Amino acid sequence: MITRRLPALGLAVAIVGALGACATSDSEFPPPQPPAAALHFKATPPGEFPVDVYFAAWRDGYVIYTAGAPPLYLIPDKQGGYIVQSPREGTRWIVERPDGSGWNILSANRPAVYLLKQEGGGYVLQPPGELPTLIVPD
Repeated sequence: MITRRLPALGLAVAIVGALGACATSDSEFPPPQPPAAALHFKATPPGEFPVDVYFAAWRDGYVIYTAGAPPLYLIPDKQGGYIVQSPREGTRWIVERPDGSGWNILSANRPAVYLLKQEGGGYVLQPPGELPTLIVPD
């Protein structure tokens, strides 16, 4: 079950990390491992152990690293949102929720996933019909 959630965890961390500061890099391709300046998060799917997720600035966007999953690329769009590219999941779009409570992760072939801000600095990833995943900075 954890392998199914890894891309979603990386995406959630991408959104969270996009709001924080990271060192930039102009490399043509991101490094195969997260750089030392990457932001580190712990994501805990329901009933499972925490997973390390790293978020790093790269070119005009970001790259997200999660063990056992291909990197996710977060590219800013021209309307204040982000486009997410991943080999497994295809293209997804991230838009801020109108009430400022978090973000909607949109996909052409499935319902929206919500990434909601929590008091105290954490976040909750809520796919429809599933238990939430807690994401906290490490």
